[in-house]
Amino acid sequence: MNIIENINKKLVFDEDEICAGGENDIEEINRVSPVPLPKDYIEFLKQVSGEDSYGPEFEVEGEGLSIWIWSAKIALEKLEEFDQPFNQKFITKAWLFGNDLGDLVYFFGTGRDGFGLYRTSEGWLDFENAEKIADTLTDFLVNGVGIDIATNL
Repeated sequence: MNIIENINKKLVFDEDEICAGGENDIEEINRVSPVPLPKDYIEFLKQVSGEDSYGPEFEVEGEGLSIWIWSAKIALEKLEEFDQPFNQKFITKAWLFGNDLGDLVYFFGTGRDGFGLYRTSEGWLDFENAEKIADTLTDFLVNGVGIDIATNL
């Protein structure tokens, strides 16, 4: 399923931000990710990771909240940014892939509720306080699973 073509009606984005590509960066992500990445996420990256793309920013309609899902290039840059000694316990067991343009980051990993898409504080990366949003990126962006969690701060 093409996630971009089936985005949930609660999520609004600028279609001009969508640029396919980034194959080399996506290959690098597959190589360095400490967790197996879901196929829908990899397919999504192929749709949004073209040259000079930062990835789409989804605004949750009526909530005043944005969710930025990073392009492959930005996700790799963020990996370098977060790869600090005090984050090693977390960063070696999760893949960060977006944020809320505030102090929360989104990641794939295994938390209290099994593997899936979670969010946690950017300032205190941990699994214990992470909230599970959805099992898959498709559930979140297409089916709307967890949008209510993402909008509750």
